[in-house]
Amino acid sequence: MRYLITLLFIPFISFAEVNLPLQKQLIDMGSKDQQIRSELGKAGWKNSPKELLEKLREIDQSNTDRLKDIIKEHSWLTKQLVEVEGIGAAFLIIQHSPDIAFKEEMLPYLEKSYLNNGGVSGQQVALLTDRVLIAQGKKQIYGTQADLSEGQVIFSPIEDEANVDKRRKKMNMPSLKFYRKVMEKMYGIKDHPDIELN
Repeated sequence: MRYLITLLFIPFISFAEVNLPLQKQLIDMGSKDQQIRSELGKAGWKNSPKELLEKLREIDQSNTDRLKDIIKEHSWLTKQLVEVEGIGAAFLIIQHSPDIAFKEEMLPYLEKSYLNNGGVSGQQVALLTDRVLIAQGKKQIYGTQADLSEGQVIFSPIEDEANVDKRRKKMNMPSLKFYRKVMEKMYGIKDHPDIELN
């Protein structure tokens, strides 16, 4: 008597649990980062009280120190570990860190996360890349860094500006012209009815 044996191949899937305490800690750190910047925005960045500026420095340094410890323990953060919200908070901390070497060290991790759909956006990579380049005395390449001067948005010098929109497109970002309009509307310089801010 012959038996037909059917083998079921069930793929092994690892269901890593989200580290909720770590995620909450990162989100709380990111909230502090945004809250102090909101307070400074209301007070006016140019004429902000010294106490607020000192509080900003303290928060940025404290967040940086804690994130360094977290990364030492867990390596780079993943969606599986802290979800996109946790990664977004970590990005804010890196972006606003006073430690330029730390930003530079983290950039390859963010790039890899973006390329692997690991929770980091192209815009986040572009923002950090430009900040690192400018801190090194070089030109930015994505056109994310600008200042307001005499009621105008003035971009920091851009390397090969003729091709900046090609680079922005690769990072899923809008054109520099559109970005300028967004900034003009955001800072109340010009009204662009075609642009809606969230």
